[in-house]
Amino acid sequence: MDLDTLIEQKLNEYAQKIVEAGSKVDEHAFGELMFYMALRRIISGKATMQDAGLMDAINDTLQQLGVLEPGKAFYK
Repeated sequence: MDLDTLIEQKLNEYAQKIVEAGSKVDEHAFGELMFYMALRRIISGKATMQDAGLMDAINDTLQQLGVLEPGKAFYK
């Protein structure tokens, strides 16, 4: 599955959880939606500065943990 397809699938999945499960999962689903919406904007070249900062923080963390090599990005 390519990244674009994954993003769209996750956006639909978490939006549906908000509709179906209501307030008991709203906060979690909203957090997931915010991430995937930001990632979609990054990939499409329409990122806000906040989107860029979020992805940089995640990327820096993955590099520090050794999941990513220095200079690499998880979303490219």
